[in-house]
Amino acid sequence: MEFLKCVYNEKEHVWSGVKWPLLHDFNCSVGNIIYYNLKNFPNNICQVSDIDGREVSNKELLSWSTRLAVHFKKMGLNHDDVIGIVAKNSTYSSSLAVGCFMNCTPFHAVNSLLDTDTICHIFKNTSPKVIFCDGDVYEKVQIATRHLKPLIYTLTKHIDGVAKIEDLLQPIPNENLYKPEPLVLGGEQTIAILCSSGTTGIPKSVCIPNYLLKIEHLFATSEDVIFTNSSLDWISGLFFTYYSASLSCKRVITNKPYTPEYMLELVKKYKITFILAAPRHVAALTVCSTATTENLSSVRSFLVGGGCISLPTLNKLRQLLQNGVVIFGYGLTEAGFISINSGNEYPSAVGKLLPGVRARIVDEDGINLAKNEIGEVYVNTGYTWNGYYGNPIESKRMQDSEGWFHTGDLGYFDDDNMLYVVDRKKDILKYQGMHYWPAEIEQVIQELPEVMDVCVVGVYDERNGDAAGAAVVLRRDAELTPQQVKDHVRKRLPAEYKQLHAGVIFIDRLPQNNNGKTLRREARSLFEVKCS
Repeated sequence: MEFLKCVYNEKEHVWSGVKWPLLHDFNCSVGNIIYYNLKNFPNNICQVSDIDGREVSNKELLSWSTRLAVHFKKMGLNHDDVIGIVAKNSTYSSSLAVGCFMNCTPFHAVNSLLDTDTICHIFKNTSPKVIFCDGDVYEKVQIATRHLKPLIYTLTKHIDGVAKIEDLLQPIPNENLYKPEPLVLGGEQTIAILCSSGTTGIPKSVCIPNYLLKIEHLFATSEDVIFTNSSLDWISGLFFTYYSASLSCKRVITNKPYTPEYMLELVKKYKITFILAAPRHVAALTVCSTATTENLSSVRSFLVGGGCISLPTLNKLRQLLQNGVVIFGYGLTEAGFISINSGNEYPSAVGKLLPGVRARIVDEDGINLAKNEIGEVYVNTGYTWNGYYGNPIESKRMQDSEGWFHTGDLGYFDDDNMLYVVDRKKDILKYQGMHYWPAEIEQVIQELPEVMDVCVVGVYDERNGDAAGAAVVLRRDAELTPQQVKDHVRKRLPAEYKQLHAGVIFIDRLPQNNNGKTLRREARSLFEVKCS
């Protein structure tokens, strides 16, 4: 792929993606882009729901989004206000997002599985004046936001006496003459707010700028049928909402939890061609009995993102996709996509930098490192990020005054300018004075065919430091002993400080947050309890 060239400045030790012409003006709003696409291709089907089988055309999406945008403007909502969303995927969730885009009013999407106190904390920061939620979480949302006194509308499972989104979708005079609002602050203006993964505490509110959604090098086309299990509260769900509305490709939505069997049913039923999934979901898919090349024959692109994936799992996925390509991506909610790897030549790399992205590898003293030296990955998109909403201190820690994002990830570039990410900086452990990374040991353990998932934690010992221990999830009907796991690690990683001195436990499921990421701190607590 020509646009994935990457150059290295040997003097400054900085890597840069090649410059590439923009498809849209930088200051053009995503609402405007979507508006003209929907208007120009009214008969295309942009969404189909596996919940009720309902198909939505571009014409319908445009009408609903326009009516919502008009109502938002009448409510006095503008770019300084926030609209809250606490809901799973449903027929009107995309039109709600597009209506916000067209009025340039950012929405704050929150996972509906969060508890009342967390929702209260999150919305206390952004203070939404209007909230849309599913009826089954209405009471929780009402309690969490009673101090804000917002207008609340239900998206699904309506409740008698409570306003619903359909109240705002009735035809309005001259709606065909509507034009989207322009960006007040230009391309860096915040158009959405998402929650950070929250693996180390209460989630922060991440401002998503307008420019972040306008990906100039999409792998999807108008002929694709796309699917991701995520809803609007996750960056993948946000991207796919934009894809379907701006490219006129059909998106399959569901509010059912992920299982590999169910996803394969969707692929076969709708002939899905483009999938985005988390590594955990891919791991489950590759051992599913119904995951065959025939059942995945319609898939031409499979994008994996949101965490590290083992090489054996990646190779199994490639074997299943005889008609498609596996694309492994690296990115941040705060900065968007950073790099892409779509080939087999460098199977463990996260790829080449995308156009317009610069990166450097930095040591503990802030010195730029050369090729094949591990340090923290810094990235620069060339634009200003509006930070974590209402949290300037954490914002400055994430992006410095020169525009560099401090990712917290440890990585390096090889001789061919391919980027590798080895672990999280904060997850570095030390045993007998020697540093090691849990992810390295996890990747070795995942080589065992019996292992479905694993989390390596450090159990503190005053004499030695952080002794490595492994919490292992086995595949169905698999048999493995703790000693076999230890022996495999010792064979592959002979260094004494990388051994599983704290032991091995087998559990049914690793603790995860609502976005499917492993909660390492909770895993450590679980490990300590099981071993006590």
